[in-house]
Amino acid sequence: MTVVSSAPGKLILFGEHASSRGKPAIVFAVNSRLTVILKEHNYPNKNILLTSRDFNVQRAEYPSGRLNIVSKVISTFFEETHLNPEQFQLIIKSRIKPGFGSSAAVIASVLGALNSYYETNFSNRELLRLGIKANYEIKGYGSGLDIAASIYGGLIKYQVDLKPEYLPFEKLELIVGNTGKKAPSGPIVKSVKEMEATSPKEIEEIFNEIEQITNDAEHAIKQKDLQKIGQLMNDNQELLRKLNVSSDVIEEMIQSALNAGAIGGKISGAGIGDNILVLAPSEKREQVINALNKTKGKALHYIQIEKNGLMVSSEK
Repeated sequence: MTVVSSAPGKLILFGEHASSRGKPAIVFAVNSRLTVILKEHNYPNKNILLTSRDFNVQRAEYPSGRLNIVSKVISTFFEETHLNPEQFQLIIKSRIKPGFGSSAAVIASVLGALNSYYETNFSNRELLRLGIKANYEIKGYGSGLDIAASIYGGLIKYQVDLKPEYLPFEKLELIVGNTGKKAPSGPIVKSVKEMEATSPKEIEEIFNEIEQITNDAEHAIKQKDLQKIGQLMNDNQELLRKLNVSSDVIEEMIQSALNAGAIGGKISGAGIGDNILVLAPSEKREQVINALNKTKGKALHYIQIEKNGLMVSSEK
């Protein structure tokens, strides 16, 4: 039996950092995917084998420290189902660039493959719960919004313990800007927690304001009010500046985009580096792309919202 399971990466439109405090976020899947192929094998005395050209791993035995996140997802699945490992290999192929949620996509894809192979019939909500559990055991933080985007696809409003809600996205003229600077989320998340510990009231107020912005953005998206969405992006960015998660290159890119006619711009994700999002009317799109390409970063104009989330097929 062969199972092919794939899931998209993600970007955050509103609510980063606040989402891990139980606040809502708006997140979307992007049009680049990670694929997991599950195949039975006949290698003697070996149960599960893991292969990934991206990590230079060839038929490593599970559990493997070189593919720790994959191993943790597998372990979580077996702990939940009380099933036993069988003889199969997982081959992981990714087209997702850094900063676009490849970890969440691999979690979703591995769970999708195991769910199909073992015929456990977990719903998307149940797969999300398992994914959050595995992710938290590895990282010690994370609301699950990235895993939700990989599983559900499209543009969704996400909040811990609530069912994700799809939002319309056809009119959103978003442009992704990449800073060219890789920024691991762990240290950034830690720095925000340290600010929260020393100034709890001030940081709580910031998170409450981000929550209100996210709720207002949901309404604006449903009303297809691009001007309002852009203003809310700018407001959200101002709060992220107060959390000290912006940087010179991010500010340069956002300001250049706004000067070229963008309506709004903000960080997408933990901050400091990786990606930003700007909203531009269609008639200003090329000008904004050109402006971003003149900064220290660049526009990834081919990145779009992907309507399909986790996709699984099998063949016996």
